[in-house]
Amino acid sequence: MKLDIDYPERIFRLWIYVPTHSKLLLRSGLETSGTSRIDIAFGGVLAVSLPVSMEGLTIGKPDSKSIRSVAAQLGSRLNLDDLLIVRGRDYGGYIVASIIEIDESDRRMREQDKWGITPPG
Repeated sequence: MKLDIDYPERIFRLWIYVPTHSKLLLRSGLETSGTSRIDIAFGGVLAVSLPVSMEGLTIGKPDSKSIRSVAAQLGSRLNLDDLLIVRGRDYGGYIVASIIEIDESDRRMREQDKWGITPPG
C-alpha cells in the first residue's frame, strides 16, 4: 500500500468507528478547515489508537521504533503490512487496517460519506 497522506493544516475528527464492521472514518470539513471536505476511510480495522480531534494529519508506514511500541501493545494481532502511523500537532497514534481510501468533495460536514459508513440523515 503506497501512502502519501499529509494534511498539516487541516483539523480532522474521528468521525465514526464501527468495530462490528471493522470500519473507521476520519473527516475534515470545509466548514472548519478548508475549501473541501476530506474523508479518509479505513476497512479491515483491527485496532485504533487516536484522539477524537486531530490538528494536522500525516499517515505513513511505521519505523522500527513504532513497530516495537505497537507490537508490545497488540502482540500477535499485529499484521505489520496493515500498521499505519498517524501523527499531527501534539499527538501520535496508529491504525491497523488493510484498506484505506480518500475522498475529497464539496459535501457538508453532516452529509453521508461515499462509502456509506455514516448513517443517512
